[in-house]
Amino acid sequence: MPDDGRASGAVVLCLPLSIEGVCARRTFTVLADQLAEAGILTLRFDYDGTGDSVGSDDDPSRVEAWIQGIHEAIAFVRRTGAPQVAVVGMRLGAMLAAVAMSEAAEELGAAPVQGLVLWDPCVSGRAYLRAQRALHAFSLKDDDAHDGSVEAPGIVYSKETVAALDTIQLESLEGMLAERLLVLRREHEVQGRRALERFAAARPAEVGFAYGQEDLVDVKPDAAKVPLSSLTTVVTWLAETLAGDAMAVSVPRRDEAVVGHRAGRPLVERILSLGPRGLFGIVTESSPALADDDISGPTAVFLNAGTFDHTGPARQWVVLARRWAAEGMRSLRCDLSGLGDSPARSGQPVDQWFPPEALEDVLDIAAAASPAHPSNVVLVGLCSGGYHAIEGALMLGAAGVCGINPVIPHKPSELNSGRSARTEKIDVRRQASAARKWWVRALPAHDQLGVLLERMPDPVLWVVNRVAVEQPPARVIGKLVEAGVRTTLVSGERENRALWGGEGWTRRRLERSGLLRLEVLPGIDHELLQRDARDQVADIVTEDTLGAYVRTRTDIVG
Repeated sequence: MPDDGRASGAVVLCLPLSIEGVCARRTFTVLADQLAEAGILTLRFDYDGTGDSVGSDDDPSRVEAWIQGIHEAIAFVRRTGAPQVAVVGMRLGAMLAAVAMSEAAEELGAAPVQGLVLWDPCVSGRAYLRAQRALHAFSLKDDDAHDGSVEAPGIVYSKETVAALDTIQLESLEGMLAERLLVLRREHEVQGRRALERFAAARPAEVGFAYGQEDLVDVKPDAAKVPLSSLTTVVTWLAETLAGDAMAVSVPRRDEAVVGHRAGRPLVERILSLGPRGLFGIVTESSPALADDDISGPTAVFLNAGTFDHTGPARQWVVLARRWAAEGMRSLRCDLSGLGDSPARSGQPVDQWFPPEALEDVLDIAAAASPAHPSNVVLVGLCSGGYHAIEGALMLGAAGVCGINPVIPHKPSELNSGRSARTEKIDVRRQASAARKWWVRALPAHDQLGVLLERMPDPVLWVVNRVAVEQPPARVIGKLVEAGVRTTLVSGERENRALWGGEGWTRRRLERSGLLRLEVLPGIDHELLQRDARDQVADIVTEDTLGAYVRTRTDIVG
Protein backbone atom coordinates (compact mmCIF):
# COMPACT_ATOMS: atom_id res chain seq x y z
CA MET A 1 0.00 0.00 0.00
CA PRO A 2 1.08 3.61 -0.46
CA ASP A 3 2.36 5.04 2.81
CA ASP A 4 -0.44 7.60 3.09
CA GLY A 5 -3.21 5.00 2.68
CA ARG A 6 -4.50 6.63 -0.49
CA ALA A 7 -4.31 5.20 -4.03
CA SER A 8 -5.29 6.24 -7.53
CA GLY A 9 -5.84 2.60 -8.43
CA ALA A 10 -4.97 -1.00 -7.71
CA VAL A 11 -2.92 -3.60 -9.59
CA VAL A 12 -3.22 -7.39 -9.38
CA LEU A 13 0.00 -9.28 -10.15
CA CYS A 14 -0.26 -12.71 -11.78
CA LEU A 15 3.06 -14.54 -11.48
CA PRO A 16 4.28 -17.33 -13.73
CA LEU A 17 3.95 -20.93 -12.55
CA SER A 18 6.55 -23.64 -12.05
CA ILE A 19 10.21 -22.66 -11.72
CA GLU A 20 9.57 -19.50 -13.72
CA GLY A 21 7.46 -18.23 -10.83
CA VAL A 22 10.33 -18.82 -8.39
CA CYS A 23 12.69 -16.89 -10.67
CA ALA A 24 10.25 -13.98 -11.06
CA ARG A 25 9.19 -13.62 -7.42
CA ARG A 26 11.83 -11.03 -6.50
CA THR A 27 10.98 -9.01 -9.62
CA PHE A 28 7.30 -8.92 -8.68
CA THR A 29 8.18 -7.91 -5.12
CA VAL A 30 10.20 -4.97 -6.45
CA LEU A 31 7.38 -4.13 -8.87
CA ALA A 32 4.87 -4.04 -6.00
CA ASP A 33 7.14 -1.72 -4.00
CA GLN A 34 7.62 0.65 -6.95
CA LEU A 35 3.90 0.78 -7.68
CA ALA A 36 3.16 1.57 -4.03
CA GLU A 37 5.68 4.43 -4.23
CA ALA A 38 3.77 5.64 -7.30
CA GLY A 39 0.55 5.76 -5.28
CA ILE A 40 -0.91 2.46 -6.49
CA LEU A 41 -2.13 -0.34 -4.22
CA THR A 42 -0.75 -3.70 -5.38
CA LEU A 43 -1.71 -7.30 -4.65
CA ARG A 44 0.52 -10.36 -5.08
CA PHE A 45 -1.27 -13.67 -4.60
CA ASP A 46 -0.76 -17.41 -4.98
CA TYR A 47 -2.99 -19.42 -7.31
CA ASP A 48 -4.98 -22.28 -5.82
CA GLY A 49 -2.65 -25.18 -5.03
CA THR A 50 0.49 -23.03 -5.30
CA GLY A 51 2.55 -21.07 -2.79
CA ASP A 52 0.77 -20.55 0.52
CA SER A 53 -2.71 -21.13 -0.90
CA VAL A 54 -4.70 -24.26 -0.14
CA GLY A 55 -4.87 -27.12 -2.65
CA SER A 56 -2.35 -29.22 -4.56
CA ASP A 57 -1.28 -30.31 -8.04
CA ASP A 58 -3.54 -33.34 -7.74
CA ASP A 59 -6.77 -31.42 -7.21
CA PRO A 60 -9.25 -31.33 -10.12
CA SER A 61 -10.03 -28.29 -12.28
CA ARG A 62 -6.65 -26.62 -11.83
CA VAL A 63 -6.92 -24.19 -14.75
CA GLU A 64 -10.44 -23.20 -13.78
CA ALA A 65 -9.31 -22.64 -10.18
CA TRP A 66 -6.32 -20.51 -11.25
CA ILE A 67 -8.51 -18.29 -13.43
CA GLN A 68 -11.11 -18.03 -10.66
CA GLY A 69 -8.31 -16.93 -8.33
CA ILE A 70 -7.61 -13.98 -10.64
CA HIS A 71 -11.27 -12.99 -10.56
CA GLU A 72 -11.25 -13.19 -6.75
CA ALA A 73 -8.04 -11.13 -6.54
CA ILE A 74 -9.62 -8.39 -8.66
CA ALA A 75 -12.77 -8.46 -6.53
CA PHE A 76 -10.59 -8.17 -3.42
CA VAL A 77 -8.78 -5.01 -4.56
CA ARG A 78 -12.09 -3.46 -5.64
CA ARG A 79 -13.35 -3.90 -2.07
CA THR A 80 -10.46 -1.77 -0.82
CA GLY A 81 -12.06 1.28 -2.42
CA ALA A 82 -9.50 1.64 -5.20
CA PRO A 83 -11.16 3.65 -8.00
CA GLN A 84 -9.43 1.86 -10.90
CA VAL A 85 -7.94 -1.58 -11.46
CA ALA A 86 -5.23 -3.02 -13.70
CA VAL A 87 -3.71 -6.49 -14.05
CA VAL A 88 -0.12 -7.55 -14.81
CA GLY A 89 0.70 -11.13 -15.84
CA MET A 90 3.94 -12.79 -16.90
CA ARG A 91 4.40 -15.96 -18.98
CA LEU A 92 1.61 -18.44 -18.13
CA GLY A 93 0.28 -15.91 -15.63
CA ALA A 94 -0.22 -13.49 -18.53
CA MET A 95 -2.13 -16.06 -20.54
CA LEU A 96 -4.36 -16.92 -17.57
CA ALA A 97 -4.97 -13.21 -16.90
CA ALA A 98 -6.02 -12.68 -20.51
CA VAL A 99 -8.47 -15.61 -20.28
CA ALA A 100 -9.91 -14.20 -17.04
CA MET A 101 -10.38 -10.76 -18.66
CA SER A 102 -12.03 -12.34 -21.70
CA GLU A 103 -14.51 -14.15 -19.44
CA ALA A 104 -15.24 -10.95 -17.52
CA ALA A 105 -15.65 -8.92 -20.73
CA GLU A 106 -18.17 -11.41 -22.05
CA GLU A 107 -20.18 -11.18 -18.83
CA LEU A 108 -20.00 -7.38 -18.54
CA GLY A 109 -20.20 -6.52 -22.23
CA ALA A 110 -17.37 -4.03 -21.62
CA ALA A 111 -13.72 -3.87 -20.63
CA PRO A 112 -13.45 -5.30 -17.09
CA VAL A 113 -10.33 -3.35 -16.06
CA GLN A 114 -8.60 -0.12 -16.99
CA GLY A 115 -5.27 -1.73 -17.87
CA LEU A 116 -3.77 -5.12 -18.70
CA VAL A 117 -0.04 -5.84 -19.11
CA LEU A 118 0.89 -9.12 -20.79
CA TRP A 119 4.59 -9.50 -19.97
CA ASP A 120 6.33 -12.09 -22.16
CA PRO A 121 3.04 -14.01 -22.46
CA CYS A 122 2.69 -17.63 -23.54
CA VAL A 123 0.77 -17.60 -26.82
CA SER A 124 -0.86 -20.96 -26.10
CA GLY A 125 -1.07 -23.59 -23.41
CA ARG A 126 0.22 -26.19 -25.82
CA ALA A 127 3.39 -24.21 -26.58
CA TYR A 128 3.97 -23.66 -22.87
CA LEU A 129 3.66 -27.37 -22.06
CA ARG A 130 5.99 -28.26 -24.91
CA ALA A 131 8.64 -25.95 -23.45
CA GLN A 132 8.11 -27.34 -19.94
CA ARG A 133 8.57 -30.92 -21.18
CA ALA A 134 11.85 -29.92 -22.81
CA LEU A 135 13.02 -28.07 -19.71
CA HIS A 136 12.28 -31.03 -17.47
CA ALA A 137 14.08 -33.46 -19.78
CA PHE A 138 17.10 -31.15 -20.09
CA SER A 139 17.49 -30.07 -16.47
CA LEU A 140 16.36 -33.17 -14.59
CA LYS A 141 15.75 -36.36 -16.52
CA ASP A 142 13.90 -37.62 -19.57
CA ASP A 143 11.15 -39.59 -17.90
CA ASP A 144 7.93 -39.09 -19.82
CA ALA A 145 4.78 -39.83 -17.86
CA HIS A 146 2.52 -42.45 -19.38
CA ASP A 147 -0.67 -41.15 -17.79
CA GLY A 148 -0.93 -38.00 -19.88
CA SER A 149 0.48 -35.69 -17.20
CA VAL A 150 3.42 -33.33 -17.72
CA GLU A 151 6.07 -32.80 -15.07
CA ALA A 152 7.90 -29.50 -15.04
CA PRO A 153 10.53 -28.44 -12.49
CA GLY A 154 8.62 -28.04 -9.24
CA ILE A 155 5.11 -28.87 -10.46
CA VAL A 156 3.11 -31.66 -12.11
CA TYR A 157 0.33 -30.84 -14.55
CA SER A 158 -2.22 -33.65 -14.44
CA LYS A 159 -3.80 -35.14 -17.54
CA GLU A 160 -6.88 -33.00 -16.93
CA THR A 161 -4.78 -29.86 -16.52
CA VAL A 162 -2.84 -30.63 -19.70
CA ALA A 163 -6.09 -31.06 -21.61
CA ALA A 164 -7.43 -27.74 -20.29
CA LEU A 165 -4.23 -25.83 -21.13
CA ASP A 166 -4.14 -27.38 -24.61
CA THR A 167 -7.36 -25.56 -25.50
CA ILE A 168 -6.12 -22.04 -24.65
CA GLN A 169 -4.77 -19.73 -27.35
CA LEU A 170 -4.37 -15.98 -27.01
CA GLU A 171 -5.54 -15.45 -30.60
CA SER A 172 -8.88 -17.11 -29.91
CA LEU A 173 -9.83 -14.87 -26.99
CA GLU A 174 -12.75 -12.55 -27.58
CA GLY A 175 -13.95 -9.29 -26.09
CA MET A 176 -12.27 -6.08 -25.00
CA LEU A 177 -9.82 -7.33 -22.39
CA ALA A 178 -9.03 -3.89 -20.98
CA GLU A 179 -9.39 -0.21 -21.80
CA ARG A 180 -5.62 -0.17 -22.41
CA LEU A 181 -3.53 -3.20 -23.28
CA LEU A 182 0.27 -3.44 -23.24
CA VAL A 183 2.06 -6.46 -24.69
CA LEU A 184 5.78 -6.88 -23.95
CA ARG A 185 7.45 -9.50 -26.11
CA ARG A 186 11.04 -10.68 -26.35
CA GLU A 187 12.98 -8.75 -28.94
CA HIS A 188 14.57 -11.77 -30.60
CA GLU A 189 11.92 -14.40 -29.87
CA VAL A 190 10.89 -16.40 -32.94
CA GLN A 191 8.61 -19.06 -31.45
CA GLY A 192 5.04 -17.75 -31.36
CA ARG A 193 6.00 -14.28 -32.55
CA ARG A 194 3.52 -14.14 -35.42
CA ALA A 195 0.67 -15.37 -33.24
CA LEU A 196 1.46 -12.69 -30.68
CA GLU A 197 1.64 -10.00 -33.36
CA ARG A 198 -1.76 -11.06 -34.73
CA PHE A 199 -3.23 -10.99 -31.22
CA ALA A 200 -1.86 -7.50 -30.54
CA ALA A 201 -3.00 -6.12 -33.91
CA ALA A 202 -6.55 -7.41 -33.42
CA ARG A 203 -7.12 -5.65 -30.06
CA PRO A 204 -5.37 -3.18 -30.79
CA ALA A 205 -2.58 -3.22 -28.21
CA GLU A 206 0.50 -1.20 -27.46
CA VAL A 207 3.57 -3.37 -28.06
CA GLY A 208 7.00 -3.11 -26.49
CA PHE A 209 9.97 -5.31 -25.67
CA ALA A 210 10.39 -7.45 -22.57
CA TYR A 211 14.09 -6.84 -22.05
CA GLY A 212 16.01 -9.12 -19.71
CA GLN A 213 13.64 -12.10 -19.78
CA GLU A 214 16.40 -14.53 -20.68
CA ASP A 215 18.25 -13.58 -17.49
CA LEU A 216 15.06 -13.69 -15.43
CA VAL A 217 13.09 -16.85 -16.20
CA ASP A 218 15.45 -18.89 -18.39
CA VAL A 219 18.01 -19.39 -15.62
CA LYS A 220 18.21 -21.07 -12.23
CA PRO A 221 16.48 -19.10 -9.44
CA ASP A 222 19.75 -18.06 -7.77
CA ALA A 223 20.94 -16.52 -11.05
CA ALA A 224 17.75 -14.58 -11.86
CA LYS A 225 18.28 -10.85 -12.42
CA VAL A 226 15.59 -8.22 -11.95
CA PRO A 227 14.94 -6.64 -15.41
CA LEU A 228 15.11 -2.99 -14.36
CA SER A 229 14.39 -1.59 -17.83
CA SER A 230 11.18 -3.58 -18.21
CA LEU A 231 10.17 -2.69 -14.65
CA THR A 232 10.44 1.00 -15.49
CA THR A 233 8.31 0.49 -18.60
CA VAL A 234 5.58 -1.33 -16.67
CA VAL A 235 5.49 1.12 -13.75
CA THR A 236 5.40 4.17 -16.04
CA TRP A 237 2.63 2.68 -18.20
CA LEU A 238 0.51 1.71 -15.19
CA ALA A 239 0.96 5.13 -13.56
CA GLU A 240 -0.37 6.73 -16.77
CA THR A 241 -3.22 4.23 -17.06
CA LEU A 242 -4.34 4.63 -13.45
CA ALA A 243 -3.74 8.39 -13.21
CA GLY A 244 -6.39 10.29 -11.31
CA ASP A 245 -7.38 11.48 -7.87
CA ALA A 246 -6.13 9.27 -5.05
CA MET A 247 -8.76 7.90 -2.72
CA ALA A 248 -8.52 6.39 0.74
CA VAL A 249 -8.19 2.61 0.57
CA SER A 250 -8.68 0.08 3.31
CA VAL A 251 -7.38 -3.48 3.10
CA PRO A 252 -9.55 -6.04 4.92
CA ARG A 253 -7.37 -8.26 7.09
CA ARG A 254 -7.93 -11.45 8.97
CA ASP A 255 -5.69 -13.01 11.57
CA GLU A 256 -5.87 -16.62 10.48
CA ALA A 257 -7.05 -19.02 7.80
CA VAL A 258 -8.27 -22.60 8.03
CA VAL A 259 -6.23 -24.71 5.60
CA GLY A 260 -7.56 -28.16 6.49
CA HIS A 261 -9.01 -30.39 9.19
CA ARG A 262 -7.73 -33.33 11.20
CA ALA A 263 -9.83 -35.47 13.56
CA GLY A 264 -12.51 -32.80 13.67
CA ARG A 265 -10.07 -30.02 14.54
CA PRO A 266 -9.34 -27.17 12.11
CA LEU A 267 -5.78 -26.74 10.88
CA VAL A 268 -5.03 -23.04 11.16
CA GLU A 269 -2.32 -20.82 9.71
CA ARG A 270 -1.35 -17.35 10.91
CA ILE A 271 1.12 -14.81 9.56
CA LEU A 272 3.73 -13.81 12.14
CA SER A 273 6.22 -10.97 12.43
CA LEU A 274 9.30 -12.62 13.91
CA GLY A 275 11.85 -10.93 16.11
CA PRO A 276 12.90 -7.28 16.27
CA ARG A 277 13.38 -7.04 12.49
CA GLY A 278 9.93 -8.32 11.59
CA LEU A 279 11.01 -11.41 9.68
CA PHE A 280 8.16 -13.05 7.79
CA GLY A 281 6.71 -16.32 9.05
CA ILE A 282 3.61 -18.50 8.83
CA VAL A 283 2.76 -20.87 11.68
CA THR A 284 0.60 -23.94 11.14
CA GLU A 285 -1.07 -25.66 14.09
CA SER A 286 -4.21 -27.39 15.26
CA SER A 287 -6.86 -25.10 16.68
CA PRO A 288 -7.32 -24.02 19.37
CA ALA A 289 -3.65 -23.08 19.56
CA LEU A 290 -1.71 -24.27 22.58
CA ALA A 291 -0.02 -21.87 24.96
CA ASP A 292 3.76 -22.08 24.76
CA ASP A 293 4.00 -23.41 28.32
CA ASP A 294 1.70 -26.31 27.35
CA ILE A 295 3.81 -27.42 24.40
CA SER A 296 6.12 -30.25 25.35
CA GLY A 297 7.00 -31.28 21.79
CA PRO A 298 9.24 -28.99 19.71
CA THR A 299 8.15 -26.65 16.93
CA ALA A 300 9.40 -27.51 13.46
CA VAL A 301 11.07 -24.46 11.86
CA PHE A 302 11.54 -24.54 8.07
CA LEU A 303 14.35 -22.32 6.73
CA ASN A 304 15.02 -20.96 3.23
CA ALA A 305 16.63 -23.25 0.69
CA GLY A 306 18.95 -21.02 -1.30
CA THR A 307 16.82 -18.20 -2.70
CA PHE A 308 13.55 -20.16 -2.47
CA ASP A 309 11.11 -18.36 -0.21
CA HIS A 310 9.32 -19.73 2.87
CA THR A 311 7.19 -22.09 0.75
CA GLY A 312 10.32 -24.18 0.18
CA PRO A 313 11.62 -25.99 -2.88
CA ALA A 314 8.67 -26.90 -5.09
CA ARG A 315 6.38 -25.84 -2.19
CA GLN A 316 7.68 -28.69 -0.05
CA TRP A 317 7.72 -26.70 3.21
CA VAL A 318 4.00 -25.94 2.83
CA VAL A 319 3.21 -29.61 2.28
CA LEU A 320 5.34 -30.80 5.21
CA ALA A 321 4.22 -28.05 7.60
CA ARG A 322 0.56 -28.91 7.07
CA ARG A 323 1.20 -32.66 7.14
CA TRP A 324 3.13 -32.45 10.40
CA ALA A 325 0.76 -29.97 12.05
CA ALA A 326 -2.14 -32.27 11.22
CA GLU A 327 -0.36 -34.96 13.26
CA GLY A 328 0.18 -32.58 16.17
CA MET A 329 3.56 -30.97 15.44
CA ARG A 330 3.36 -27.18 15.38
CA SER A 331 5.26 -25.92 12.32
CA LEU A 332 6.69 -22.57 11.26
CA ARG A 333 7.99 -21.70 7.82
CA CYS A 334 9.86 -18.42 7.54
CA ASP A 335 12.14 -16.16 5.51
CA LEU A 336 15.59 -15.10 6.68
CA SER A 337 16.48 -11.42 6.24
CA GLY A 338 16.93 -10.44 2.60
CA LEU A 339 15.05 -13.51 1.35
CA GLY A 340 11.42 -14.01 0.33
CA ASP A 341 9.12 -11.58 2.13
CA SER A 342 11.51 -10.64 4.95
CA PRO A 343 13.21 -7.24 4.83
CA ALA A 344 16.94 -6.98 4.34
CA ARG A 345 18.99 -5.31 7.02
CA SER A 346 20.63 -1.99 6.33
CA GLY A 347 23.34 -2.53 3.73
CA GLN A 348 22.54 -6.24 3.34
CA PRO A 349 22.26 -7.56 -0.24
CA VAL A 350 19.10 -9.54 -1.01
CA ASP A 351 18.98 -13.17 -2.11
CA GLN A 352 22.32 -14.25 -0.66
CA TRP A 353 22.77 -17.91 0.22
CA PHE A 354 25.13 -17.83 3.20
CA PRO A 355 24.96 -14.33 4.73
CA PRO A 356 26.36 -13.89 8.26
CA GLU A 357 23.10 -12.14 9.19
CA ALA A 358 21.32 -15.50 8.91
CA LEU A 359 23.05 -16.71 12.08
CA GLU A 360 21.31 -14.05 14.16
CA ASP A 361 18.07 -14.52 12.22
CA VAL A 362 17.84 -18.16 13.28
CA LEU A 363 18.14 -17.16 16.94
CA ASP A 364 15.40 -14.53 16.54
CA ILE A 365 13.13 -17.02 14.79
CA ALA A 366 13.63 -19.70 17.44
CA ALA A 367 12.87 -17.19 20.20
CA ALA A 368 9.67 -16.16 18.43
CA ALA A 369 8.67 -19.76 17.71
CA SER A 370 9.19 -20.94 21.29
CA PRO A 371 9.53 -17.91 23.60
CA ALA A 372 9.76 -19.89 26.84
CA HIS A 373 12.29 -22.38 25.49
CA PRO A 374 13.99 -21.22 22.22
CA SER A 375 15.93 -24.49 22.07
CA ASN A 376 12.65 -26.42 21.80
CA VAL A 377 12.74 -26.43 17.99
CA VAL A 378 13.59 -28.82 15.19
CA LEU A 379 15.36 -26.85 12.45
CA VAL A 380 14.63 -28.07 8.92
CA GLY A 381 16.47 -26.98 5.80
CA LEU A 382 17.70 -27.94 2.35
CA CYS A 383 21.02 -26.85 0.82
CA SER A 384 22.00 -23.57 2.54
CA GLY A 385 18.97 -24.01 4.80
CA GLY A 386 20.46 -27.29 5.97
CA TYR A 387 23.65 -25.46 6.88
CA HIS A 388 21.78 -22.72 8.74
CA ALA A 389 19.81 -25.40 10.58
CA ILE A 390 23.10 -26.94 11.74
CA GLU A 391 24.52 -23.57 12.78
CA GLY A 392 21.31 -22.73 14.62
CA ALA A 393 21.23 -26.07 16.41
CA LEU A 394 24.80 -25.61 17.61
CA MET A 395 24.05 -22.11 18.90
CA LEU A 396 20.77 -23.11 20.55
CA GLY A 397 21.35 -26.70 21.59
CA ALA A 398 18.18 -27.41 19.60
CA ALA A 399 16.04 -30.51 20.00
CA GLY A 400 16.83 -31.62 16.48
CA VAL A 401 18.05 -30.95 12.96
CA CYS A 402 16.61 -32.24 9.71
CA GLY A 403 19.05 -31.50 6.89
CA ILE A 404 18.20 -32.34 3.28
CA ASN A 405 21.14 -32.19 0.88
CA PRO A 406 22.85 -29.76 3.30
CA VAL A 407 25.72 -27.73 1.87
CA ILE A 408 28.33 -26.74 4.43
CA PRO A 409 30.10 -23.80 2.77
CA HIS A 410 33.78 -23.58 2.05
CA LYS A 411 33.37 -19.89 1.23
CA PRO A 412 30.69 -17.94 3.16
CA SER A 413 29.78 -14.53 1.78
CA GLU A 414 32.11 -12.59 4.09
CA LEU A 415 35.07 -14.32 2.39
CA ASN A 416 34.15 -12.59 -0.90
CA SER A 417 35.26 -9.20 0.40
CA GLY A 418 37.93 -8.58 -2.20
CA ARG A 419 40.67 -8.47 0.44
CA SER A 420 43.61 -10.84 0.23
CA ALA A 421 43.04 -14.40 1.34
CA ARG A 422 45.43 -13.87 4.27
CA THR A 423 43.38 -10.98 5.72
CA GLU A 424 39.89 -12.33 5.01
CA LYS A 425 38.28 -13.53 8.22
CA ILE A 426 35.33 -15.83 8.69
CA ASP A 427 32.55 -14.57 10.96
CA VAL A 428 33.39 -15.63 14.50
CA ARG A 429 29.80 -16.78 15.10
CA ARG A 430 30.15 -19.58 12.57
CA GLN A 431 30.73 -22.95 14.18
CA ALA A 432 29.87 -25.18 11.25
CA SER A 433 31.58 -23.71 8.21
CA ALA A 434 34.05 -25.96 6.41
CA ALA A 435 36.10 -22.94 5.33
CA ARG A 436 39.38 -23.60 3.58
CA LYS A 437 42.57 -22.32 5.11
CA TRP A 438 43.85 -18.96 3.89
CA TRP A 439 46.75 -20.40 1.90
CA VAL A 440 44.32 -22.66 0.00
CA ARG A 441 42.07 -19.69 -0.79
CA ALA A 442 45.14 -17.87 -2.11
CA LEU A 443 45.76 -20.56 -4.73
CA PRO A 444 44.71 -19.70 -8.32
CA ALA A 445 41.28 -21.14 -9.18
CA HIS A 446 40.92 -22.68 -5.72
CA ASP A 447 37.13 -22.65 -6.21
CA GLN A 448 37.61 -25.46 -8.71
CA LEU A 449 39.18 -27.65 -6.03
CA GLY A 450 35.85 -29.30 -5.27
CA VAL A 451 35.61 -30.71 -8.80
CA LEU A 452 38.99 -32.40 -8.39
CA LEU A 453 38.19 -33.72 -4.92
CA GLU A 454 35.09 -35.53 -6.16
CA ARG A 455 37.32 -37.91 -8.11
CA MET A 456 39.84 -38.56 -5.36
CA PRO A 457 39.82 -41.78 -3.32
CA ASP A 458 38.84 -41.64 0.35
CA PRO A 459 42.39 -41.92 1.76
CA VAL A 460 43.44 -38.85 -0.24
CA LEU A 461 40.35 -36.95 0.88
CA TRP A 462 41.13 -37.80 4.49
CA VAL A 463 44.52 -36.09 4.12
CA VAL A 464 43.08 -33.08 2.24
CA ASN A 465 40.46 -32.60 4.97
CA ARG A 466 43.16 -32.25 7.58
CA VAL A 467 45.61 -30.16 5.58
CA ALA A 468 43.41 -27.78 3.57
CA VAL A 469 40.17 -27.32 5.52
CA GLU A 470 39.54 -25.67 8.88
CA GLN A 471 37.22 -28.54 9.76
CA PRO A 472 35.71 -31.17 7.41
CA PRO A 473 31.90 -31.44 7.22
CA ALA A 474 31.97 -34.76 9.08
CA ARG A 475 33.49 -33.02 12.08
CA VAL A 476 30.62 -30.50 11.99
CA ILE A 477 28.07 -33.31 12.20
CA GLY A 478 30.09 -34.74 15.06
CA LYS A 479 29.65 -31.46 16.96
CA LEU A 480 25.87 -31.86 16.70
CA VAL A 481 25.94 -35.39 18.03
CA GLU A 482 28.30 -34.43 20.85
CA ALA A 483 25.87 -31.63 21.80
CA GLY A 484 23.05 -34.18 22.06
CA VAL A 485 21.16 -32.81 19.02
CA ARG A 486 19.10 -35.48 17.26
CA THR A 487 20.20 -35.22 13.61
CA THR A 488 18.56 -36.55 10.44
CA LEU A 489 20.41 -36.15 7.14
CA VAL A 490 18.90 -37.11 3.78
CA SER A 491 21.04 -36.64 0.71
CA GLY A 492 21.83 -37.73 -2.81
CA GLU A 493 25.02 -39.60 -3.60
CA ARG A 494 27.02 -36.51 -4.60
CA GLU A 495 25.93 -34.54 -1.54
CA ASN A 496 26.65 -37.52 0.70
CA ARG A 497 30.21 -37.70 -0.59
CA ALA A 498 30.68 -33.98 0.05
CA LEU A 499 29.69 -34.61 3.68
CA TRP A 500 31.49 -37.85 4.36
CA GLY A 501 34.25 -38.23 1.75
CA GLY A 502 37.32 -39.63 3.49
CA GLU A 503 35.46 -39.84 6.82
CA GLY A 504 33.85 -43.29 6.71
CA TRP A 505 35.05 -44.24 10.20
CA THR A 506 33.63 -41.03 11.67
CA ARG A 507 30.30 -41.61 9.95
CA ARG A 508 29.96 -45.14 11.31
CA ARG A 509 30.88 -43.98 14.81
CA LEU A 510 28.27 -41.23 14.78
CA GLU A 511 25.55 -43.52 13.44
CA ARG A 512 26.22 -45.92 16.32
CA SER A 513 25.49 -43.10 18.76
CA GLY A 514 21.76 -43.36 18.03
CA LEU A 515 21.51 -39.60 17.51
CA LEU A 516 22.30 -39.61 13.78
CA ARG A 517 20.12 -41.04 11.04
CA LEU A 518 21.68 -40.93 7.60
CA GLU A 519 19.72 -41.75 4.43
CA VAL A 520 21.29 -41.72 0.96
CA LEU A 521 18.86 -41.64 -1.98
CA PRO A 522 20.57 -42.28 -5.32
CA GLY A 523 19.24 -40.23 -8.22
CA ILE A 524 17.44 -37.45 -6.36
CA ASP A 525 18.01 -33.93 -7.65
CA HIS A 526 19.54 -31.40 -5.29
CA GLU A 527 16.62 -28.93 -5.15
CA LEU A 528 13.85 -31.59 -5.05
CA LEU A 529 12.28 -30.16 -8.18
CA GLN A 530 11.52 -33.72 -9.27
CA ARG A 531 8.32 -35.19 -7.84
CA ASP A 532 9.62 -38.67 -7.05
CA ALA A 533 12.55 -37.09 -5.16
CA ARG A 534 10.16 -34.93 -3.13
CA ASP A 535 7.95 -37.90 -2.32
CA GLN A 536 10.87 -40.06 -1.16
CA VAL A 537 12.31 -37.34 1.04
CA ALA A 538 8.93 -36.31 2.48
CA ASP A 539 8.13 -39.86 3.58
CA ILE A 540 11.51 -40.35 5.26
CA VAL A 541 11.63 -37.06 7.17
CA THR A 542 7.97 -37.33 8.17
CA GLU A 543 8.34 -40.84 9.55
CA ASP A 544 11.53 -39.91 11.38
CA THR A 545 10.39 -36.55 12.77
CA LEU A 546 6.89 -37.50 13.85
CA GLY A 547 8.13 -40.77 15.29
CA ALA A 548 10.64 -38.94 17.44
CA TYR A 549 8.68 -35.90 18.61
CA VAL A 550 4.95 -36.13 18.10
CA ARG A 551 3.79 -38.63 20.73
CA THR A 552 3.63 -36.27 23.71
CA ARG A 553 2.13 -33.50 21.59
CA THR A 554 -0.61 -35.82 20.30
CA ASP A 555 -1.58 -36.60 23.90
CA ILE A 556 -1.88 -32.86 24.59
CA VAL A 557 -3.88 -32.12 21.42
CA GLY A 558 -6.39 -34.73 22.45
